[in-house]
Amino acid sequence: MFKQYFKQAIQMLKENRLTSTISILGTALSIAMILVVVLQFQIRLVSFAPESNRDRMLYILGIRADSRDDKNRNSTSMSDGVVKECLYGLQTPEAVTAIAGGNTIVSLPNRRLFEEYTVRYTDPGFWKVFDFHFLSGKPFTEADFSSGLPRAVITDRLARKLFGSEEPVGKEILMGYVAYTVTGVVKEPTRAAGSSYSDIWVPYTSNTNYVDIKSCGGVCGDFTSVILARTPGDFEAIRTEIRQAVSRYNAAGREFVLSINYVFSRMDIALGSNDMNGGIQVSWKEYLIDKAPLLLFLLLVPTLNLTGVVQSSVQKRRSEMGLRKAFGATKGRLLTQVLCENLIVTLIGGVIGIVLSVILLQLCKSFLLTKETAVTFEMLFKPVLFVAALFFTLLLNLLSAGLPAIRIAREQIVDALNNK
Repeated sequence: MFKQYFKQAIQMLKENRLTSTISILGTALSIAMILVVVLQFQIRLVSFAPESNRDRMLYILGIRADSRDDKNRNSTSMSDGVVKECLYGLQTPEAVTAIAGGNTIVSLPNRRLFEEYTVRYTDPGFWKVFDFHFLSGKPFTEADFSSGLPRAVITDRLARKLFGSEEPVGKEILMGYVAYTVTGVVKEPTRAAGSSYSDIWVPYTSNTNYVDIKSCGGVCGDFTSVILARTPGDFEAIRTEIRQAVSRYNAAGREFVLSINYVFSRMDIALGSNDMNGGIQVSWKEYLIDKAPLLLFLLLVPTLNLTGVVQSSVQKRRSEMGLRKAFGATKGRLLTQVLCENLIVTLIGGVIGIVLSVILLQLCKSFLLTKETAVTFEMLFKPVLFVAALFFTLLLNLLSAGLPAIRIAREQIVDALNNK
């Protein structure tokens, strides 16, 4: 039965090539635009190196520091003191890291350069939370961090640019007139790896600007944190342990009271949650309400187009449908036939739409992501993409073919045979 529906659908495509081509391309463009929205969400959510364990990561993106007299309130990042007292001592997580970012001009001891690069000031836990691929050398050590030694890990791209090779271990680079010894070279991460991306990683203890900050009584600073849980089931236990650590920190009677209101999961980040600038945590419901009008609009245009095509083809075959009803075809059988035949068009458009969505994401990534973001196979081809493509394709088929199918199923046999 379905084989016969498939043959009929192919024959209809051949007979009306121009109309069929326009319908397929319209469907493909609509599915592609919808999938671009899905892909943006997917890239924010799914795991890929060096953030291969995103499903086990928790994020502290900011804190609040309120003066005890309630005259001064700050939503900001945390100081290294908060990190040391509240996070480094956590027992439940597998690893904890603190991260501060900046840009600095990098030169060589014997050659002055003037190009800025991204620098992450972090700690040894960084290399446990994220899984970087070292091409040579190794990370800076706990001893380097404790002593505040100027050590640096750089990307392969920067190594080639500065030294002409990926083997600069033991050589020096200059950052702010301070000589840093290169301990390792890693494969450059994509900018989509927002928490771990950089050109250079150094111990934050090597820069006095990030140590023993006194702002807000020592509470405010420049650090965010990423926490790697042993399993996602430990998330609530980690949050509870953080609350206990904050209570102990505030019990010291400091001038400012520390609040860590949100410890986000990767899903929270993908939905757009952010606890800076007043505290925003986005739920699935809010996310869908925000995106639903756009998705419905993108579905509406090809739906109207395909509805007209289906209606036209049904009109030409009214006598055939009436004859089938006269020989005992049920309403359900006729509904299934129209939907299956139209599904061929939407499936072809859906497949083209998947390919087109990847092309559009590459061409438009300067404003959809960032211009320099490398979009890799590992990011894109996940089950989320194909499930979304299938869902919207089936929904489009149901919307566009549903009304014509219901109309023909309800039509009287005499009217159909007389083509009235």
